[in-house]
Amino acid sequence: MKRHSLLVLQLLSFTLMGGVGTFVNYINLYLEQELGLTGSEIGLVTMISMGLVIFINPILGYIGDRTGKHILMLKCAFFLSTLFVFLYSQASTFLVVLVVAILFEISRACIGPFFDLITTDYCAKTNYEFGKVRVFASIGFMFTVMSVGFLIAGVNLPWFNGTTIGFEGFLDLRTAVFGAIMVLLGLSFILMFFVPRPEVVKVKGEEKEKFNRADIMDLLTNKRYQFILVFIVLSLVAFESAKAFVGNHLVVGLGSAESIVSVLTFVMVFPEFILLPLGARIIRKFGFKKWYIFTMITLLVRIITYAFTTNVIIFIMISAVHGFGVVTHVAGNITFIRKVVKPKVLGLSFSIMVSILAFSRAIMSFVYGFLYERYDGFIVFRVATVVIFLGLLWVLKSKSLSEIERSDI
Repeated sequence: MKRHSLLVLQLLSFTLMGGVGTFVNYINLYLEQELGLTGSEIGLVTMISMGLVIFINPILGYIGDRTGKHILMLKCAFFLSTLFVFLYSQASTFLVVLVVAILFEISRACIGPFFDLITTDYCAKTNYEFGKVRVFASIGFMFTVMSVGFLIAGVNLPWFNGTTIGFEGFLDLRTAVFGAIMVLLGLSFILMFFVPRPEVVKVKGEEKEKFNRADIMDLLTNKRYQFILVFIVLSLVAFESAKAFVGNHLVVGLGSAESIVSVLTFVMVFPEFILLPLGARIIRKFGFKKWYIFTMITLLVRIITYAFTTNVIIFIMISAVHGFGVVTHVAGNITFIRKVVKPKVLGLSFSIMVSILAFSRAIMSFVYGFLYERYDGFIVFRVATVVIFLGLLWVLKSKSLSEIERSDI
């Protein structure tokens, strides 16, 4: 049962992150190149569509923890999100795109937090390293994003006598992007029927505590939980919101082919194959505080490079540090939350985290979109540099990370 269940969770990690990664990396480029939306309009689509998730996610988290129907809710979410991705692909005007984007974001709102909850819970109860499951998400992300880029723009590799080998792109942007997302989300829906149910992995003698409203207040007033939420905004959200414009910056701003997104993805994600399975051990060796400081410094150096270089090779090379941030979120942030909040409100805690993420990303995406339209990609990364620097200061001044012992990781 364990091997079968782990395989299902690993495959789900692959299909889920492959679909999400394709959407995140190409949607802004699609909206600009295919539909002609401006930077402000793109930012507005993200802000409004994700803004509603802020209110819906905690409600879904409450319902999930109260009823224990996380798996059923995930099945519904995957089915609806696949449907709305198809409708998204048919939208051709700003207003229609906005409406469908709202429906799509709402439909997939609980997928991230609930899947993380189910996976981390299973790994904790079976004493299996979460990073060894999560690494399949990196594989799915890299494989799908690269494949989509090659399907659109082809690949040409230098060969002997100055010739090249490869193939030409044979799919348009819309077909490649939305086709990949629909297939992967559809497969995720099917895989959800094979996910291990909570009672299958229940530890002998374990009693599930009853959820009550007082637990909500305890969660919201938990200072260490508050710390990690602010940290995620000043690091993960600040960077990922800016990174959504990397494709636009490289292709439209610096004149690269769409396949550059595939090359960038490979350089970013490949180190994760080594780092993620070792994530817990790495943080245990360094300690939470030292590792988080190191991560923020690498992130700051990376975003500063993005903000000033016009050399695409340098841009790509500095992106190799991406894996450190992924380890911090997977083996750090998620583990940290599991350690500092009560098990019976984990679903709610992950849902609130996603709501905060959605709210801050909505605001940042709108601001970045406005700046991108008025200026260029460089100013987007320069503003992100300031926010990430504040994140570094937040880590340096906080005591919350030092309170988690290395043996607890």
